[in-house]
Amino acid sequence: MTEAAATTELSLATVARVHDITTMFHAFVYFASEAAEEYAAVGVGGPSGYFASRSAPLGPVSAEVVTATFYNFSPDLVGSAIDGTWEIVSPEKMQRARWRAVTRILESTVADAVIDVDVSEAIDVAESCVAGLPYAGRPLAAANASVLSRLDDPAFVDNRLLRLWQLVTILREWRGDAHIGLLIAEPLDGCECTVVSEHLFHIPGVIRSTRAWSEDDWSKAVDRLRSRGWLDDDGVTEEGRVKRGLIERRTNEIDAVVWNGMTDAAVNRFGDLLEPAVEALTVGGYFAAVGRPPPEEGT
Repeated sequence: MTEAAATTELSLATVARVHDITTMFHAFVYFASEAAEEYAAVGVGGPSGYFASRSAPLGPVSAEVVTATFYNFSPDLVGSAIDGTWEIVSPEKMQRARWRAVTRILESTVADAVIDVDVSEAIDVAESCVAGLPYAGRPLAAANASVLSRLDDPAFVDNRLLRLWQLVTILREWRGDAHIGLLIAEPLDGCECTVVSEHLFHIPGVIRSTRAWSEDDWSKAVDRLRSRGWLDDDGVTEEGRVKRGLIERRTNEIDAVVWNGMTDAAVNRFGDLLEPAVEALTVGGYFAAVGRPPPEEGT
């Protein structure tokens, strides 16, 4: 299947909606104490846990490769996190630690919120999509697809929720790899796209602090964006919003290939199958760090 070969015209609103749901179903592990515990158990702590666990499917790659693949993190942060880490733990052990963390969270938070038949239906859809994807130019998605067979290990083989999580991770990283290609083409470099996101999203300081760009890097990126009409004294300009919107729209258009041959109703059905899990994770407090706290009792 080529990327121009989608046979069904999907609503981009549907693609965007299901992207939001799959992102949340994937991303809870980044904010979880269970993940920090599992990474510490194999000798990895702090930011190294995030970078090593997410890049583990790529193998023992250098900080430069992780910086290039993740795109919007400060090279200094990635270097301090990755340099020497593969001397402490192998990528395979780090991958297993990540899966153990995901398993703990899903079993304690999600298992009672979803029924087995819905999990099986979602797996069938996700496996069909993953099997039909082209991976050229998408290193992180391809790497995550390459480790899928390791879930046949006796430690993980019977965990259907974990399998669903890994499949959704492939879909999520596939879209992310494409999005980075569009940022490069704009061009918006890693710091510049972080500056724009910091201005657009209503979680002040969170994006900037986690990407760890220096004051000098940040200031220079702001100056470049001002000179190109993206920013002014009031923040992102109308021109900048239009350009950012076009990148998101094109990302959704490319991402529609994931759902090749599926109708809007079928794609939305997949999102519906994952929503109870996302709601359970929200109630569990896994997204509080990104501005989605658990609902107050009685609401």
